[in-house]
Amino acid sequence: MPTKRKKEICLANYTRPNSAPSEDTLHLQSRDTNGPWAPNESSSMLLDGRKVLSEEEKFGQMFEFFDEYYADTGNTNPTQDKEARLAEVEVAMEQTGDYFHTRGELEWAAKTAWRNAARCPGRDLWKSLRVADERGALTCQEVFDAICRNVRIAFNGGKIIPTATILKQRTKKEEKTTGIRVWNGVLLGFAGFRNDNGEITGDPKNVALTEIAMRMGWKPRFEKFEFLPLIITDAYQNSQVFELPEDIKGYTVDLIHPERSEISEMGLKWYAMPSVSSMMLEAGGIQYTCSQIAGFFQDTEISVMNLLGTQRYNLMEPIGRLLKLDVSKNSTYWKCVVSTELTKAVYHSFVTAGVSIIDHMTMADNFCSFMREEIKTRGGCPSDWVWIVPPMSSGIVPTWHTEMLRYSLSPSYEYQVGPEEHFRVPRKKVSLKTLSRVLSLFWNQLRVRKVNRKHISVIYATEGGTALRFAEMAQFLFRNGFNVSIRPINEITQPDDLTSCLNSSELTVFIASCFGVGGPPSMAKEFQDNIIKKSYSFSDQGGALYAVFGLGSSQYKNSFAMFSKLLDKELEVIGGKRFADIQFGDDQSNQEQIFENWITNLFKSSCEAFFEKINFSISSAFKLDESLEVEYHYRWRYQSRKSLLQAIQEKVGPSKQIIEFTLLSRENLTSDSSSHKYMMIELSYSNDNKEIDGHSFSPGQSIGIFPQNIPYVINRILKSFHNAPYKGIPLNLERRAGYGLWEETSSHQSGLDFEQILTHMIDLNRIDDEDLENHKLDSMKFVGESSVITRRLYSIASAPNASGTVKVLVASHEFTHKDNTMKQGLATSFLRFAPVGEVVFGFFEARTVHLSLPETHQPPLILISAGSGFSPFMSFIESREQAAKSGSKTGPIYVFHGCRCKEWDFLDKLLAGPSRSIKISTYRAYSRPHSTDMKLNEVPLRNLFAHPQTKVLKKGYVQDLLEAAEKTLCHVIRKQEGHVYVCGATRVVDRVREEMQGILTKRGVDFEDLVSSKRYQEEKFG
Repeated sequence: MPTKRKKEICLANYTRPNSAPSEDTLHLQSRDTNGPWAPNESSSMLLDGRKVLSEEEKFGQMFEFFDEYYADTGNTNPTQDKEARLAEVEVAMEQTGDYFHTRGELEWAAKTAWRNAARCPGRDLWKSLRVADERGALTCQEVFDAICRNVRIAFNGGKIIPTATILKQRTKKEEKTTGIRVWNGVLLGFAGFRNDNGEITGDPKNVALTEIAMRMGWKPRFEKFEFLPLIITDAYQNSQVFELPEDIKGYTVDLIHPERSEISEMGLKWYAMPSVSSMMLEAGGIQYTCSQIAGFFQDTEISVMNLLGTQRYNLMEPIGRLLKLDVSKNSTYWKCVVSTELTKAVYHSFVTAGVSIIDHMTMADNFCSFMREEIKTRGGCPSDWVWIVPPMSSGIVPTWHTEMLRYSLSPSYEYQVGPEEHFRVPRKKVSLKTLSRVLSLFWNQLRVRKVNRKHISVIYATEGGTALRFAEMAQFLFRNGFNVSIRPINEITQPDDLTSCLNSSELTVFIASCFGVGGPPSMAKEFQDNIIKKSYSFSDQGGALYAVFGLGSSQYKNSFAMFSKLLDKELEVIGGKRFADIQFGDDQSNQEQIFENWITNLFKSSCEAFFEKINFSISSAFKLDESLEVEYHYRWRYQSRKSLLQAIQEKVGPSKQIIEFTLLSRENLTSDSSSHKYMMIELSYSNDNKEIDGHSFSPGQSIGIFPQNIPYVINRILKSFHNAPYKGIPLNLERRAGYGLWEETSSHQSGLDFEQILTHMIDLNRIDDEDLENHKLDSMKFVGESSVITRRLYSIASAPNASGTVKVLVASHEFTHKDNTMKQGLATSFLRFAPVGEVVFGFFEARTVHLSLPETHQPPLILISAGSGFSPFMSFIESREQAAKSGSKTGPIYVFHGCRCKEWDFLDKLLAGPSRSIKISTYRAYSRPHSTDMKLNEVPLRNLFAHPQTKVLKKGYVQDLLEAAEKTLCHVIRKQEGHVYVCGATRVVDRVREEMQGILTKRGVDFEDLVSSKRYQEEKFG
């Protein structure tokens, strides 16, 4: 039942308490059968979309239209008198069911429809609306060309001209069709992409239309601010997708804040003008199904509604965290700050770019003036209070305090059925009863099977992430028949931990990498100490079965996978039972394939051992012929900010203290023209911390450095992500397998922003160049599955000093990447190109595991090195130099050093200072000398120790020097109790050891005794 309408409704304006209420009589002309409705009520006209009009409705609206048109003498200029025009129209309606508006009638209809638009606060400019009559465009291409032509006119170089573009009406013959349609809500709008994790990249409002466009052949770049193509249906009901022209794509404004650089660096942008394109102009019973109206933005429409709205880009919390606000509770008013600052950025950016925009305060003032004028001239102003009042500063604008009525007048812009219904893909229906039965049967079978499953434990020890990835592959495979748990080895610290783990599992699988010269990764050092000390022991009653897979590098020939070998042996010693022979994966060969074969065979053996009867083929049931790579879905979550120092400290654990070093200086030790670079890097650190003073390291010790990716690489890869998070916002990456629970990927990365993660956490040095060219990288998957940056150990090349500085000798290293490009090592690139003053995160490695000097300074030192292997010897030399300057007696130093040619020889630069205080003799071997190098064999080898402070040259390798000097070497070692130190690449150290062992054994020196007494020490790398 229609409600009884009052003749007038009084509307109060609470900003003017002493003024008389306004009286609205215009609502009596409303087409809504229920009359005007309050803001909290709904209207089917707004929710359901406008339907095809009946013949009675058409005639009624036609007569009303011409009555209003001819009555509005101030805004019309008819070409015929009213009676003649009505007679003409009635004949056309009776014959065809349609009539056609004149140019003047169409223009008045479009303007008046905007004047009647209850939800638009900017219609005070309705008289200046430019109306484009494009009713001649019929095909998709013609419609698209007409739209683009008028968009360019409306933009007007940024000085926007409000423009309505009207296309052909839907005739009576076309009532069963959609008519001409542009299915986009706005002509300039951003696409929205639904990710595998269920989240949205881009504008969530346009996800459905984006998917339709992609089904129709559109190939997007999957960016956050990527223009959605226009989807057009023409007069012949053909539909087509059109990519916007490049010049129209340029109608965007980058959002820059005048003071807050954090917001400016987020990379936000918005399109320059709103252009509603999916509404229908209804006038005089005629429906123009394709009509667009373009204007200019109110600032809060972009900031609060589009960018901060939870149903849109939802940037409230990210920006709050970016601005370092307390987002934990509403009472900190952080949302008010975010809204204000982003709105300020929007307005500033549009004004700076020369694009028309209006602030929400001025818009509210203008609307109140317009409303008063409308009530004065025509007795009312249909207004939707919820849309008219700005979404920010509401209580301090006059529209908030003004009572309004919303009702529907004609002509009008009406909502229509959306594209989802028109382009709906029919699906086969499944009854609820059938679905319930299938799910019930599946759940019952799954529950019974899981209760009876055996348990498998997977324990991993990793440094760079490979062992963890292999452990996840093992978990992915074993969960097909077992209950599987996966644990890092650093969780097994107490004596009962290992006992509980092995005895509670049918089988425990260890996957262990190594670091350095066969040693354990940092997370496994405590475990190694405990297992060597026999701290773990367990009963074999529960089976205590284990299997070990070791990862290593064959570059370390004598120490290949040493930690995993030790683990396999010691587990058996303390009572474990080896279920399968240990297997090794060499990173110099097909490591992953070896692991897949091993874990597959282990799974088969486990099924045969733990299942009494198997009535199926394991291979077919569990698809072992397929890749074991686990398919994860990822998502970003926002997190409280964490400092880089805290993040890297969490990465290495409590066993090491991370220090913020500063790059103090960098000295090139070789010429600029040299193809091989050696650099002496000097780092400084604060002496304020009592635990980090000048005596925090010893000569021969190592320093661990966490390298960073250089800015050029970071900036290049940032362009390749289609969904890079906003700059500066602290993040947390979560993942899940299939439809499992979300879990944190790396706790130490959480709390860092995206650029910090790329700079300090992800090794970008091994990314294929061709991957960067595709511009389709997923930021979440990339971070979740890329190799992480690990510490790089360098031998310290300086002695402890009170100034708090430390030096390292760095060789520029290049390797051939798998895409056949030459690349430098990550640490080398960082230390070579980082600016002086750059913060370098690192730590001093435990001093017990490296080269160590004799207790006194008197024993002679024989230092044998190649290339950058000389680095720890500089700390020895500087230590002896300090002792000599303090008055202590020091023994001579004999340096045997090998390099390729004189151009690569840096000894003269490094030893020029120390040689003034201590006795240093050098004997050098050039493996590939240039013709311009110094004359070789200047001093006979036999005279080496008779002539301190000499320089001896020879063609060959450093180990070639030893045989000729065997008599003198043995004399210094045996009679003078000299100490021998060897440092260099593994192959060099091994050859020197072989040579020295032969020489000394032949001369009656017990080589093993030298090693055990630490008078013969080695350090290998590479």
